[in-house]
Amino acid sequence: MATDFARTATNLLKELKTHLEANDLGGSLGSVGGGSGYSGGDGGVLGGLLRDPGQALPQFKEEEVRRCLQEVAEHYESLVSILDAFRDQGVAWEGRPEVASSVLIHHQALLRNKRLLMAYQNMRLERVKAFRWKCGRLPRSTQEKLSSPEKDFVKRYEKMLAKYQKQAGVDLTVGFYPPSENMLKVRVVEDLGTMEFDYIGEADLQVGTVHLLPHEDAERLIIEGKLEHLAN
Repeated sequence: MATDFARTATNLLKELKTHLEANDLGGSLGSVGGGSGYSGGDGGVLGGLLRDPGQALPQFKEEEVRRCLQEVAEHYESLVSILDAFRDQGVAWEGRPEVASSVLIHHQALLRNKRLLMAYQNMRLERVKAFRWKCGRLPRSTQEKLSSPEKDFVKRYEKMLAKYQKQAGVDLTVGFYPPSENMLKVRVVEDLGTMEFDYIGEADLQVGTVHLLPHEDAERLIIEGKLEHLAN
């Protein structure tokens, strides 16, 4: 009987995996073992970012994450309900393979949602950190795409980075590669008004104007998209 249970559970889990893959991590498991139904649609939505090879940071999918967390709670409630009912009946697992299979399905679906959520959040935080090192402080347009916990993470990360740079006495976010030229020819993309630079003094950075600026001063503005580097 134990062998039959193991075979049944394994086959059901294989069918579950095939069904989810065929439906882009979605689909419906329906009601298993008397528990709540599994809508499963969040996997495809949250998984979209995980399959995105780019580095863009889309808007945080708050509603999809909420639904995914709700499914986790529903699966947990189903597990508790099934186990309590089974325990009250005093029947061995070998005698009810369909119940044992239901428990496994709910448990695996719960773990799947957990893995998706953790991978989704980790992907976003890695992109936030990469964006910070590439572009400096996050622009407002990017900050608006973050969730409240992500904004708190950015603040703590900024403080940690600033503290370390102060102790080291160097700006670690610029100058990854030695400059090939001391002065850079740039075109102004965003109106910056009058700014003062080393070696050349003041420069009126109006949109469309072209200037020769010191490399160390122009680099950050180029990274932020405010200046466009032109070949000398």
